[in-house]
Amino acid sequence: MGRAREGQRVPVVRATTAGRVGGVQYRPSGSAVWRGVPYGTVRPDGGRFAGPVRPEPWERVRPALRHGPVSWQLPPVHDQASGTLRDFGFAHTAGPEHEDCLNLDVYSPDPGRAGLPVLVWFHPGMQVAGSGNMPGRRPEVLSRNHGVVVVTMNFRLGCWGHLFLDELDELDGPAGPAALGGLSGQDTANVRLRDQVLALTWVKENIAVFGGDAGNITLFGESAGAHNIGSLLGCGAAEGLFERAALYSGGCENVVTREAATGFAREFLECAGLTGAPGRLRTVPNVHLRMAHERLLRRHGIVHYRDVVDGTYLSRPPIGAIAAGTSGEVDLLVSNTADEAGLWDLLMPGGARVVAHGARTGVPAARYGTDHEAFINAELFLRPSCDLLRTKSASGSGRCWYQVYDHVPSDHGLADVGRAVHGMDLASLLLDLSAPGTASETDVTVARHVQGALVEFARGRGPSSGGVPWPVYDRAAEQLVRIGREPRVESAAWPPDDDHAAVGR
Repeated sequence: MGRAREGQRVPVVRATTAGRVGGVQYRPSGSAVWRGVPYGTVRPDGGRFAGPVRPEPWERVRPALRHGPVSWQLPPVHDQASGTLRDFGFAHTAGPEHEDCLNLDVYSPDPGRAGLPVLVWFHPGMQVAGSGNMPGRRPEVLSRNHGVVVVTMNFRLGCWGHLFLDELDELDGPAGPAALGGLSGQDTANVRLRDQVLALTWVKENIAVFGGDAGNITLFGESAGAHNIGSLLGCGAAEGLFERAALYSGGCENVVTREAATGFAREFLECAGLTGAPGRLRTVPNVHLRMAHERLLRRHGIVHYRDVVDGTYLSRPPIGAIAAGTSGEVDLLVSNTADEAGLWDLLMPGGARVVAHGARTGVPAARYGTDHEAFINAELFLRPSCDLLRTKSASGSGRCWYQVYDHVPSDHGLADVGRAVHGMDLASLLLDLSAPGTASETDVTVARHVQGALVEFARGRGPSSGGVPWPVYDRAAEQLVRIGREPRVESAAWPPDDDHAAVGR
């Protein structure tokens, strides 16, 4: 919220399940914000790599005026690209970094009202960077421009949120649990996912006092954030916590088996120099863990942190869980940009090759040869969207819609590319329509199409753009809406069908 438009600020207090929190309300708009509200905590005694717990209740009014700590940030690719990534604004975030980063922000257009739709944002960042208040990616604009409650959150990223250590004792043979320093038997699976489930539980329990409707919650996220939502769609513990989900450039495939996750943990231990003493992972300084990550980057160019099909939090791959009825009544909005793969070579030399080689898909190498961009578009983006839409529509419950974003914003940092590459849709999705700045008239028109569709979806109605109703996705027609200045309905063009599994893509 720009200071010039804030006007007078007055305190506003709301009671949550853990205690009262004091935010600010702006006059004359009536909008209000609470920042840095804890939804959980990391236990100080052995909480690293363990699931979150609820925060200790407090008695006095807790100030909620500043953004809370963010997860420790890691470089998403090898250092040769770090300068480009900073210029692009991808890896930059605001706020102090801390392991105990389980906090959220609430933006309400009018906390005195009741029953407003709720949008919960999942930020991008390749599972290693970003936060709920990333510069240039501020979903709170949707609150003041569309009359909805918006929640953003922080959670553990990188090794802190994904390192699976439960089976290391089996791999270390006769050394046994004692040699592992107490890691054996610890429940370390899917920590980031469990952080997010606890955050959504907080939203369900508390959002009504901020003007939101606890029975009308929509998750929306882009890239890594969309992958997070894809896993939540297959997580039994998340059932009933949201009614709708919008996934921008991400699906349900960011998962691996227990064996693969354990193999990754062993390689991480090696890079940390702790193969003989893995129990020290719980106590070494965070900079030590960051150095281990950077050693992995030097080996592979890119490091993928994935959820694990552990049998408990993810009882099976999410796409299989959806087919079996998990998240059955949840409606879906699925979106891709017209040229997802075009981003990677812009970010780093040979970036498309690095991303393609770092993916594990089971696709025969001869199918794409050295055309890495074709591989990325087809196998890392279009096929996951196809899998999700077809599986969900075949399940017989919940509705689906599909869009392709095909616009190049005039003021985007990569506008000269002339293609709608990965992440470019955020310039429309999160444009402040009340203060569009240097955006052109066409940019504003497209932003209205994109935002209007999301908000209509969040209100429980079928989305439309520029007067064009979106067709419900079904296997017979497989229609989409292509978003540009003048949206149009057309048929989806998917990669060829095959039988390789979605796990590990």
